[in-house]
Amino acid sequence: MNKRSDSILILTCEHASNKLPAAFRSAVPAEVLRTHRAYDIGALAVFRKLVKFAKPEFYCEGKYSRLFVDLNRTLTNKSAFSDYHKQLEARDTAFAAKVKAQASAYWIEYREAIEKFVTSSLSLSMRTSHKTRIAKTEPSVVHLGIHSFTPILNGNVRNTDIGILYDPSRPQECAYARVIKDEIKRLYPAMKVRFNYPYKGTSDGLTTTLRKKFGPRYVGIEIEINQKFFL
Repeated sequence: MNKRSDSILILTCEHASNKLPAAFRSAVPAEVLRTHRAYDIGALAVFRKLVKFAKPEFYCEGKYSRLFVDLNRTLTNKSAFSDYHKQLEARDTAFAAKVKAQASAYWIEYREAIEKFVTSSLSLSMRTSHKTRIAKTEPSVVHLGIHSFTPILNGNVRNTDIGILYDPSRPQECAYARVIKDEIKRLYPAMKVRFNYPYKGTSDGLTTTLRKKFGPRYVGIEIEINQKFFL
């Protein structure tokens, strides 16, 4: 996908890692860390290739497993913290509280870095648009979040290769999603590509939060890749 001259590209990969901080390592069995429960298998490799190819103005990747804290969920979401936190709390309440505080601080640091960049980019873009008379409805920041999904969940086979998640009520996201799908199909005609599958693009997530915060000048799209390509 070609970047528009008036748009700033950012790439993120929230579930890049299955690593855990030292304080939380004893809480999660090693075999679990090798599964899709711990991270998005294959997503990091795709993300880093895209960074090298697209040269985005900003990019970042999660350094800890989502079992520690899910960077793609709001902190108030019950799935932001895995059940392993509860198990740790059952053993040592005070220690568990410290670990959860560490997880929350890490989540905040990750989110704030992205929001700070988007804020500064939109401010710069707004000043530029006044000079060049670019319409205010034009997107200024295009954000692609790179993820992957397990091919079989609860016995159900996910019948697609790549999912493109976006908010159908936002015209700019509809347009970008179509361009991305068309480009994938051009390069890989046999690929099965679906919109808002295997998840809804409007579910709780980083892009959903940023849409609410920054409005129409932010375009947030998540790319979901079937893990069958990496297993």
